[in-house]
Amino acid sequence: MFIIAGILEKMKKLLYILFLITLSFSNIFCQISEIDSLKQILKTVKHDTVKLRLYSEMINSENDEKIWTLYNEEMKYTAEKLLSTHPKAPVVKTAKKYLAESFNNKGIIFNNKGDINRALEFFGKSLKIEEEIGNKVGIASALNNIGFIYYNQGNIPMALEFFSKSLRIEEEIENKEGIASTLNNIGMIYYHQGDITKALEYLNKGLKIREQIQDKLGLATSWNNIGTVYKKRGETLKVLECFSKSLEIQEEIGNKRGVAMCLNNIGFVYLDNGDVNKASEFFSKSLKIQDEIGDKKGMTHSMNNLGNAYLTINQPMKAKAYFEKSYQLSKELGNPENIEVVANGLKRLYEKLGNYRLAYNYYKEEMLMRDSLKNEANYRVSIQQRAKYEYEKKAATDSIANAKEKEIKNAEIAKQYAQIKVKRFQQYGLIGGLVLVLVFAGFVFNRLKVTQRQKVIIEEQKQEVEQQKELVEEKHKEITDSINYAERIQRSFLATTEILDNHLKEYFVFFQPKDVVSGDFYWAGELNNGNFAFSCADSTGHGVPGAIMSILNISSLEKSIEKYSEPDTILNETRKIIIERLKKDGSIEGGKDGMDCSLLVINNERTELSFAAANNPVFIVRNNELLEFKPDKMPVGKHDKDIDSFTSHNIMLKKGDVIYTLTDGFPDQFGGSKGKKYMIKNLKEYLLQISELTMLEQKQRLTNEFNVWKGKSEQVDDVCIIGVRI
Repeated sequence: MFIIAGILEKMKKLLYILFLITLSFSNIFCQISEIDSLKQILKTVKHDTVKLRLYSEMINSENDEKIWTLYNEEMKYTAEKLLSTHPKAPVVKTAKKYLAESFNNKGIIFNNKGDINRALEFFGKSLKIEEEIGNKVGIASALNNIGFIYYNQGNIPMALEFFSKSLRIEEEIENKEGIASTLNNIGMIYYHQGDITKALEYLNKGLKIREQIQDKLGLATSWNNIGTVYKKRGETLKVLECFSKSLEIQEEIGNKRGVAMCLNNIGFVYLDNGDVNKASEFFSKSLKIQDEIGDKKGMTHSMNNLGNAYLTINQPMKAKAYFEKSYQLSKELGNPENIEVVANGLKRLYEKLGNYRLAYNYYKEEMLMRDSLKNEANYRVSIQQRAKYEYEKKAATDSIANAKEKEIKNAEIAKQYAQIKVKRFQQYGLIGGLVLVLVFAGFVFNRLKVTQRQKVIIEEQKQEVEQQKELVEEKHKEITDSINYAERIQRSFLATTEILDNHLKEYFVFFQPKDVVSGDFYWAGELNNGNFAFSCADSTGHGVPGAIMSILNISSLEKSIEKYSEPDTILNETRKIIIERLKKDGSIEGGKDGMDCSLLVINNERTELSFAAANNPVFIVRNNELLEFKPDKMPVGKHDKDIDSFTSHNIMLKKGDVIYTLTDGFPDQFGGSKGKKYMIKNLKEYLLQISELTMLEQKQRLTNEFNVWKGKSEQVDDVCIIGVRI
C-alpha cells in the first residue's frame, strides 16, 4: 500500500477530531506503544478477517525478525483456515490477499538468509495468488521482488524483464511511488551494463517523481545512485554534490545506516582523488555510526577502507591495526567475500613490510575464499535457470478465457461484499464505528511508517547489490594482481642476474612462460667446495600450480646443497626431500609430482664441467660439432626407479665451448605451416647454426625463431633454455 501526497495532514486532522470524541479510547493508545496497542486489540477481536489485518500491521510495526516472522506464521495459518472453513466469496478474496502477503514475507526472509531457491519459491506463490485475485499492486510488487533477486545474482537480462513488467503495471495503475522505484532499478541495471546515458535517463525520471510525491528516503536513494553513475564518468564535483544531497536527506530522516553508507561513498571519492586524509576522516565517521547501530558487516568495510587509506600514505602500522580488526570481525561473521577482501589488504600490507612468507599465507586464504564464492555462484546459476523455467511454464498456462472468468467472478465478489458491508455497518453503534475509524486511521499512519521502513530495507539491499557488483568488476583486476604477485614471489626464487654475471660471464637465459607464472625455472648457487652450480628445470604442471611446485623444487635443491657438492648426489637428495614433502598431501602413496632437471657444476678455473640430468638433455658445441649427452630417463620425484642413483658426467672444457641445457617447451611447440611440433632434431641443428654468434644475439635469434614458428597458435608449455660460452 502506497500513501499519496497530502494524506498525512488530512489524517492528522481526522485523528484530532476523533481524539476529542473518543477521549477514553485514545487515552489507551497514548499510554502504550504501537505494537502493544495492536496486541491489545487482537485479544478482543473475534473476526478472522480483522485478525489478518492486525497481524499484517504487527508484522510491519515490529523490527525484530525473530518476532515478526512468528506473526507472519500466525497470519498464514489464519488465512489458510479461513480458506478451508469459509466458502463465502468476500472472505476468500481477503484470505487470499493476506496469504499472498505472508508468502511474500517468507520470500524476503529466505532472501535475507541467502537461500535464493526458497525465496523464489515463495515469491512465485505470492505472484500466483495476486494474479488469481487480480491485485495489480501485489502483482507489480511480486514481479519487482523476483526481478530484484535476478539483479542480486547478476542475471541482468532476467532482472530487466521482470522490472519492465512491473513498471508497465505500475504505470497502468498510476502508482507513482512504485513507478519511481522501478525506474531507479532499471537505471542501475543500465549502469552496470555500461550504458551511462540510459542509466541517467531512468534515474532522473525516478528522481523527478520522488520530488513530486516528497518521498525523502527515495530521494536519498536516487541522489546516491546518480552520484554512483557520475563516479563512473569521473565527474568528481557532480559526484560529491549528489552524495552530499543524499547524506543531507539521510541525516534529516535519521537513517543512520544510510548516513554511514553516504559517508563511505564520499570517502571513496576523496581517496580516488588522492586526498587520503579527507578520505580517512569520512571512513572514520562511517565506522563510528556503524559501531553505534551494530552494523558489523558495514564495520568490516569501513575498517578495510581505513586500512587501505593508511597503506596508501605509507603508514603500515596504522593500516595493520585496521586490517586485523576487519579480518577478525569478518571471521566472526563468516562472510567469504569480506574475508577475501581483507585478506587481500593484509597480503599487500605484509608485502610492503617485506614479510613475503606471511603475505603468501594471506594470499592463499584470499584464493580459498574466491574458490568458495565461485562454487556458490555456480549453485545460484542453476537456481536462476529453474526459476525462469517455472515462471515461463505458469505464464504459458494462463488464457484469455481464465482472465475473463476471473473478472466476472471478482465483480460478483465485490457486489456481495458491498451488501454484507452495508448490513455490518448498520449493526455497529456510533462509538464502535468511531473506534474502528480510529484504529484504521492508526493503521494508515503505521502503513506510512512501514512503507518508509520497507524503502530503507530496499535501499540497503540496493547498496549491497552495488557493493557486490563493484566487487565483481574488481575481480579481474584482483585476479591479475594476485597472479602478478605470485610471479614476484616466484621470481625471488630464481637465479639473479648478479650471481649469473659473476660466475658465467658470457651466457643467456631464454625464459618464456606459457602464463605469467611458470613451472619451468632456472636456478643458480655456490656450493660448499667453492664451485658454481646452475640448473634448468621443468616442474610438474604450468601456471599457478606449476609455479607452486617450482618453489617447492627450488627449496629442496637449496636444502640439498647445504650438505652435498656433487651433482648426482645433490639430485638424489633433492628427490628424497621432494618425495617426503609430497607424502603429506593426504594420499596413500603420496604425490608423484617433481621435476625434469639438469644440474650443471663448473669449477672455479672453468676447466671442468660435471653434471647430472633427469630427462633434460645437455649439449656442447665444440669446433662446429654438437656433442649430446643423454639424460637419465627418470624425474626428480617419485618414480619406479626412484631408488636408482642419477648418473654423474664429467667433461673437460675447452675455450670457446658453448654449453646448452633446456626443457621440452621449445621442441614440443606446435606451429609452422603444417601445425606440427618443432622437434628436438631441428632445435639441435639451429643451436649449431647460431653457436658462433654472441650470447645476446643467440637469445634474440631463439626468441624470434620460437615466436615465428608458434605464429597464431597457442603456446603449449613453458620454455627455458640456458646457454653458456667458456
